[in-house]
Amino acid sequence: MTTADNESVLGLPHLLVLGLALLLSFPFCALADSNDDPGEETNTNDDAYVRLASKDYARLERQLRPHLDAYAKGTIPETELASKFAVFYRSYALESRFDEWVSAYPKSYGARLARGMYLISDAWRKRGSNYSRETTDKQFQGFVAQLKKAASDLQASIGLYSRPVESYRYLIQISMGLGRTGRGFLDEALKLDGEAFNPRFAYLYSITPKWGGSVQQMESFIEESRRSPMSDRNKTRLEVEHYVFLGQQAWSDKEYMSASEHYLKAYQLLNDVRWLYWSARSAEDGGFRETAFSRFNDLIEAHPKYEWGYTRRGFLYENDLKDDEKAFKDYLTAADLGNSWAQNRLGWWYMTGKYVPLDYDKAELYLNRAAAQKNQTAIENLRNLEKLRKRADRAK
Repeated sequence: MTTADNESVLGLPHLLVLGLALLLSFPFCALADSNDDPGEETNTNDDAYVRLASKDYARLERQLRPHLDAYAKGTIPETELASKFAVFYRSYALESRFDEWVSAYPKSYGARLARGMYLISDAWRKRGSNYSRETTDKQFQGFVAQLKKAASDLQASIGLYSRPVESYRYLIQISMGLGRTGRGFLDEALKLDGEAFNPRFAYLYSITPKWGGSVQQMESFIEESRRSPMSDRNKTRLEVEHYVFLGQQAWSDKEYMSASEHYLKAYQLLNDVRWLYWSARSAEDGGFRETAFSRFNDLIEAHPKYEWGYTRRGFLYENDLKDDEKAFKDYLTAADLGNSWAQNRLGWWYMTGKYVPLDYDKAELYLNRAAAQKNQTAIENLRNLEKLRKRADRAK
């Protein structure tokens, strides 16, 4: 009849991929900011992309210069400078533009850093996200070649700017990708900015067990960072990521209760709903039902607008406790919050008469909502619904 029962309730990237996603995106945030031209208030990242794509390298240089000067003077933190360059990591298929920019401005720190960032992201695209055993030699060769090109740009950029902390941060990432230690690059970055967060974050990830480090190395580095001149906020952020990485490792090792506790500690430090969700989810994955329910209940109470809390608790009610009444209520709340999985699930219930009376009109309503969000199972279920309606019409 349908594949609804087999669709992932999570709808999010697998934890083993999450670490890389965090490494690549966590320090970046798209901040609205005015550019160098009066009266042209716009989003700096979007504007930079347009100027890169349209080969307007002169204005791109003018746009980035005030931020580089401000960081050189110490009037903005390195995380703010990083946000101005974030778009270049995501500028897919524009390698020729980066080459032209560097050619036009060979002494530009911004151009070299931007191309180095792009090449790192392109290296990962060439490699793919599969395990090493599932990655071809050709993919590895493309990965290493791009990383080496990126390293060349980043090494060259160091002599072009007084505080090339971002260059060292990305060199740490390259070292990790090539199976080497990036501690020397971290030390160089901290000589320039003892308060810097991004290079510390990159280094912490590089010493996780997944990348050849150890829990002991991580804990030692967190203790070192607590004694640093970093802001209290960034010390907390780094400690949160420490627990998140430990949670990922424990989950990968199938130590689910340990993973749940690590995620809970991360949540308690920064109140980020994602980590309370993964604390509950890890307990569920390990079969610790009472802990899972307790934490999903806490999540829903503290974050009543977080749709995935209702969806997952509803899934547990339906499949573990066989309590369709409570499951329906949770799915309904999640659906009203816009969750496409819950919308599809409710549509399937109405389409098949599970718990609720058979109602093709209500089924169509919920399935259309999910399909509008490109939920593929809902699209399939709409086709099935049409067949059921035709069959019902013939039976009249």
